Amino acid sequence: MDNLVIATNAVVPFMVYILIGATARKLGLVKETFLRELNSVIFRVFFPFIMFNNLYDADFSTLKDAGYVLFALVATLIVVVISFFVVPLFEKDNRRRGVIEQAIFRSNSVLFAIPLANSVLGAEASTKSSIIVAFLVPVYNICSVFILEYYRGGKASAGVVVKNVLKNPLIVGAIAGAIFNILPVTMPTCLVKPITQLSDLATPMALFVLGGTLHFSDLRKNAFPLAVGTGIKLIVLPALITYIMALMNYGPSELFAVFCMFATPVAAASFPMAQSMDADADLAGEYVVVSTLLAIVTIFIWIIVLKNLGLI
Repeated sequence: MDNLVIATNAVVPFMVYILIGATARKLGLVKETFLRELNSVIFRVFFPFIMFNNLYDADFSTLKDAGYVLFALVATLIVVVISFFVVPLFEKDNRRRGVIEQAIFRSNSVLFAIPLANSVLGAEASTKSSIIVAFLVPVYNICSVFILEYYRGGKASAGVVVKNVLKNPLIVGAIAGAIFNILPVTMPTCLVKPITQLSDLATPMALFVLGGTLHFSDLRKNAFPLAVGTGIKLIVLPALITYIMALMNYGPSELFAVFCMFATPVAAASFPMAQSMDADADLAGEYVVVSTLLAIVTIFIWIIVLKNLGLI
């Protein structure tokens, strides 16, 4: 019963925010055009404060024992390589290949992983998730740019990739937080308080917007790639990651922090990236919608399973 309560408390808040957003749009209280503009503001203004706040409070002295970060990076790169060779076996359209591969390895880590880790195991797991995100976000962006550019038939230069990564708001927030963490000065409370409040506000707002912009068009014609991609993303990869980390005797906070990076839904940023790089943006958007809704169920089940197995 305790495990059921923990899983419920971790997942239900996500559902509530999404449902409120969907209801507000349904009642005509907000227009979708406004929500899409707000989504851009949240990504560019509020998300960086999540990264800043978590890395500003992080104890970097623990990095000497942060094998879990290296594990997450290596595991992600292995998934990228395997998907690059496997996806073309069942998908012949280049505009869709990159989208499917991106959906498999790219997670909505900031929006789901960090809050989920905090909800289930507290600040220690949340901080470890933030540190992983700081390293994984550039990897996500670099791999996505190269993959989508490859299938478009273009050539992504190293300079363009580096520029795009450094311009990512999450990376900007992470770098700023790390710098202020290292500096031999302490920020005054009058600055720490608004930064913390903005960080706390980001997740509910983003989920509200997500709920207000969800659509289910053309799901039937894309049923096969959606089923394969989300099945691998939400079930196969989390199972493999958990099994391997359990064999390697990782602690609960490290295991769950990495688990959250692989068990969370497809990153919302994958949609605008697919749109800007001539990929199948409709399919990319459907991956975000379907994986987000299914993740509410799969994450709930995963938390119960991990708790019953004594892994977290």
